[in-house]
Amino acid sequence: MNRRFITATLLMLLFSAVVSAQVEKASWLFGGSSNLEFDASTEKMKSGSTTNEVSKYTDFDFRPQVGYFVIDKLPVGIFMDISLDKQKMSQSEDEYTWTSFVLGPFARYYITNLDGFMPFAQVSAGIGAGKNSYTYSGNTSDSKYTTFSFGIGIGGTYFVTENVGFDLLIGYRGDQEKYKNESPERSETEETTYKYGGIGLNLGIIVSLGK
Repeated sequence: MNRRFITATLLMLLFSAVVSAQVEKASWLFGGSSNLEFDASTEKMKSGSTTNEVSKYTDFDFRPQVGYFVIDKLPVGIFMDISLDKQKMSQSEDEYTWTSFVLGPFARYYITNLDGFMPFAQVSAGIGAGKNSYTYSGNTSDSKYTTFSFGIGIGGTYFVTENVGFDLLIGYRGDQEKYKNESPERSETEETTYKYGGIGLNLGIIVSLGK
């Protein structure tokens, strides 16, 4: 059989799979992404000709999600956001750790299909909890908090097969953390609130399964 014919046939099959991604009603969407904050680095300080290691830092963020297409191109579902951070000082046993977990709904709408690349808009909101720990001179101090998170963004999924695609999301995320501090002097609890917000980038993999 002619080699060109075989190649053309395979390309047509691949193209057909790409442009017929599973985004119709009653399909399922599974995904996992990261905001690209995974890091394992070392902080160093140079003074004159001497360089000393100051601390080691690790950072990891992961966001799994599952959705159901209630109509064509529109999946709604649940996401989780898991974040783990740690900083350890090199010249002592001092250590900082941050952990948080957020759970909530999301909705995504695929706008159109551009030969396998499908741009979308997405919104999400969730509630969760976190814990900050600080170890200094052998003593550990913990701070627990509750958090509310919301996000809105745009992005695109490039389906390399009918069911699997690479996901890119750029958007704004806001977080509100509430700490409760005991006040022994006044026998009451004080509440401190911190607010954060900014633009982020998430990269992940999507699996879409048909009916």
